[in-house]
Amino acid sequence: MSFLIGLDVGGSTTKAVLVRDGEIMHLVRVSGSEPLVSAAGAVGKLVEESRIELKKVRIIACTGGGAKCLTPSFLGVRSVRVDELEAVGYGGLLLSGYDEAIVSSVGTGTAIVHALKGKKGAISRHLGGTGVGGGTLVGLGRLLLNRSTLGGILKLASGGDPSAVNLTVRDIVGGPVGRIPETATASNFGRIVDGVRPEDVAAGLVRMIGEVVATVSYFAAKMMNLEKKVVFVGSLPEALGDEILRALQMLGGKGIVPKNSAYAAAIGAANMSSQATS
Repeated sequence: MSFLIGLDVGGSTTKAVLVRDGEIMHLVRVSGSEPLVSAAGAVGKLVEESRIELKKVRIIACTGGGAKCLTPSFLGVRSVRVDELEAVGYGGLLLSGYDEAIVSSVGTGTAIVHALKGKKGAISRHLGGTGVGGGTLVGLGRLLLNRSTLGGILKLASGGDPSAVNLTVRDIVGGPVGRIPETATASNFGRIVDGVRPEDVAAGLVRMIGEVVATVSYFAAKMMNLEKKVVFVGSLPEALGDEILRALQMLGGKGIVPKNSAYAAAIGAANMSSQATS
């Protein structure tokens, strides 16, 4: 019996998955001072918590910006590198159950790919994206709200009302426009006045970022006639995911944030390495 490990190696955080016969056995996330440290820690944590011996791991499949730091034999196990966009695309298909979809990877920014299941994984084509993502929320939260963590910004936003800072379609034209309801945003932060509550600013930021990601993803999906099959992956907080799905539905699209979406790239890498070497 052999296992596969998929690693999504970032600058200081690695997301890892243990796979056997295509089935996800265990998931971990480890932070370290540098990519090599977090990757090694993730592998160690996976095998320790799963109670398996490292020698039973056949391949470690690596993707992400930090994957270039790993050698062809990592911790004594053969390692292979998998293109990040292909891993994200295939991971999104596996998590959603679709054979073809638009996969939007929401991280610091947002990357959008068209993923089509093939014989050895996914054929993924980069359609574009936006610099708006989780990093935007953290940066603007720090600048405008003096909150330095994503959790702190989201907690503040939970007590806010985005309509207190945004102008709606009703405010501009007096009613709905086509399929766009009158409650939709016409101008993000177009209602700002002196003394605005920080909670409302935080809620406005979450809505703005959700709407930008949804809109860019929708038009990419529409170009491929896949606006009803949009999969959002990445470390998406529930509040941001809800805003994205709400905005996408308003535009006429349909999307999902599947379970374990944060591990999509690691899951895709592991399963692609299995098919490529079988």
